[in-house]
Amino acid sequence: MNVTPGRLAGMLLLSVVLGACSREQPSESVRGAADDTAAEHALKHTDPKYRCPMHPQIVRDEPGNCPICGMELVEFQPDPAEEDPAATVGAGKEIRISAAVINNLGVRTEPVVRGSLARSGQVVGYVEFDERGVRQIRPRAEGWVERLSVRAMGETVQKGELLFTLYSPMLESAQQEYLDALEIGNQDLIDASRERLRALGLDPGTASRLAKSGRAVGRVAFHAPIAGVVTELEAREGSMLSPDMIAMTITGIGSLWVVAEVPEAQAGWLERGTHATVRFPSRPGETVHGTVEYVYPELNMETRTLRARITLAEPPAGVKPNMLANVELVGADGAEALNIPRSALIRGGAHDRVVVALGEGRFTSRKVVPGPESGDRVTILDGLREGERVVTAAQFLLDSEANLDAGLERLESGETGPGGSASQPDPHAGHRGQ
Repeated sequence: MNVTPGRLAGMLLLSVVLGACSREQPSESVRGAADDTAAEHALKHTDPKYRCPMHPQIVRDEPGNCPICGMELVEFQPDPAEEDPAATVGAGKEIRISAAVINNLGVRTEPVVRGSLARSGQVVGYVEFDERGVRQIRPRAEGWVERLSVRAMGETVQKGELLFTLYSPMLESAQQEYLDALEIGNQDLIDASRERLRALGLDPGTASRLAKSGRAVGRVAFHAPIAGVVTELEAREGSMLSPDMIAMTITGIGSLWVVAEVPEAQAGWLERGTHATVRFPSRPGETVHGTVEYVYPELNMETRTLRARITLAEPPAGVKPNMLANVELVGADGAEALNIPRSALIRGGAHDRVVVALGEGRFTSRKVVPGPESGDRVTILDGLREGERVVTAAQFLLDSEANLDAGLERLESGETGPGGSASQPDPHAGHRGQ
């Protein structure tokens, strides 16, 4: 077949046109498929899904039970941010969760306020004897116990009551020396003998009684110096006592001590004169008011508490030593400072943190420097501004791996993935809880 130059040019023109049409047709198909995919994606977000209340990372298209804990899955409306990893992370250290998840987790927030906190604290105490009313009965000469009237610890004695009689040859010899000095008439010997009687523990009236009777007595009576309770008893009928032994100890019962155990965090404002309200479990409904009389100089290493002593001059009837007491301490107001609920503060080994609500479902962790605590609030020295809102409930559930410290540390450090860009969490990282 002969092809003329004119026909060849026409054929080439036709092939170019057909090629252009064939290239345009696939392009239209691709655009149509993309539109269909976008429509399916939008439809997918309108369909409800089902999630485990305890393990929010468990998401299913159909109702059923959680494969981890067996709880029934609950229906929720997915947030487009869940399908878009870039939408789950804001600038820097933020995480974002939907309003439905915030409601399900019970997230609550409170504002950061400025004001002076009333320094107060609820602590536990215990009742003790007033140690200033303790008296020890100790003979200053060897002897044997006779006519013991106190038989057991815990007995109550009155002032001036006979406790026991001590027979002591040494005391009898000292009395005889005094009588001999009186007979001789030497004033120096008389004075020296009288001082010896006093040094051996005999009362000042012994010398005058000896002068009247003219006869030494080897048996000496010991009387109670105060009214109280016998808290220690070493003397027994017929036993021998020596100067290095305590015959008995009498503790006065006119007043009692309440020793409060104050935590180390509240010890900074505790001082003498701090008002105290004391309540006893054995006397429900009754309160006793007093003040801190003495703050002990050292901290208890085992309990990490500082002891404060409150003296009850007239304790309620029925209150006994070693009973427990609930003590409320109220000190002077501190200086004005930012403060938040104590429940919002997350204690850590190296740093303390709070979770700050940024609005629109966005949250971030922030390091703070806490100050003194008072009641259920704690002051913040650095890290927050007045008016910001901190999370007070469910803050631990904001961690993507049920480990708040590790999760927040990754957010703050801005870890990068293998490619060098900031690593993105899985689609449901912002919703995971414990």
